[in-house]
Amino acid sequence: MKLLTSISKLLVVAVMLVSGSTLFADDASAQLKIGFADAELVLVNIPEYQQIGVRVQQYVNSGQQELQAMVAEFQDDYAKFEKQAALLPPEKRTEKETELNQRYVSIQQLGADKDREVAEMEAELLNPLIERVGKTVDEVAKEKGLDIVLKAPGILYINPDTIVDITADVAVRLGIDVQDEEGS
Repeated sequence: MKLLTSISKLLVVAVMLVSGSTLFADDASAQLKIGFADAELVLVNIPEYQQIGVRVQQYVNSGQQELQAMVAEFQDDYAKFEKQAALLPPEKRTEKETELNQRYVSIQQLGADKDREVAEMEAELLNPLIERVGKTVDEVAKEKGLDIVLKAPGILYINPDTIVDITADVAVRLGIDVQDEEGS
């Protein structure tokens, strides 16, 4: 979802730059028709989105169990080593310390790998939904004759007389019911 937020911010800035240059064009009679859509609100209400969340969480849970078991085993072995360290010959102590350090690094690397896998899995599963919402926004915008569609909720102020909210139209087209924070 972080990727969505970053892309959204870039799109809003780009749209603002484009709309600013278009608004001051020589042809004063050409008015832009602007709309907005809360694509995120639509996305989280698609049934598949919830299923993806469950699937990703199950994968996270299984990875956490694996890591927790490895950490518990490591902690036990480390505790045993601490008790025996004073009795071990220096070369054996150094060998055991090296082994424990390698295991620790390995556990950390496995955790980082699992985090990366989760992010990749989530992106792979969500991309088709994101594309579907984006395509639907495009279709609705064309049907309504809009020149620009801004992404909500990043909009601070909207004059309802000059800008069109197409969120509900996009949701209906996708066959879902959305309720925003205000309950509308």
